[in-house]
Amino acid sequence: MSERNLSEVAVHEAAHCVAAVRHRIRVRQASADGAVTLDPPGDCLEQGSHHAAVAVAYAVVALPGQAAAPNTGMSTSDQLLLEHSVFLGSWADDPEEMRSALSVLADRFVLEHREEIEKLALVLDDRRSMSGAEVEEVVGVWGRD
Repeated sequence: MSERNLSEVAVHEAAHCVAAVRHRIRVRQASADGAVTLDPPGDCLEQGSHHAAVAVAYAVVALPGQAAAPNTGMSTSDQLLLEHSVFLGSWADDPEEMRSALSVLADRFVLEHREEIEKLALVLDDRRSMSGAEVEEVVGVWGRD
């Protein structure tokens, strides 16, 4: 991590935010105190996204928090989001195989976006709370670099 001692919770929540933005899922609110609020999956389905794509996107949003900051574990909302994801994807694949594959995807996502996650964690740690628009603006700027 950076020279500054980042809160693991801020890193955890920043990982959720970066994953959501990168998967075109709208962030409503992010807090360094342990909460990120996303638009519900129905919004993605209404935009014509396929169930499997929504399942993967939501799992990769649920899992990077723990992957980025392993000591933080998974919150109840992370677990619920993962279960919804597995339910959507289970129409085509075995749920246990999906969980395993999705965990690998989340780990890879965190490895590929570690710097971006830590940069957002610094901003989130300083501000303590950010609107979805602020998160998207900050992450979007780095995504164009």
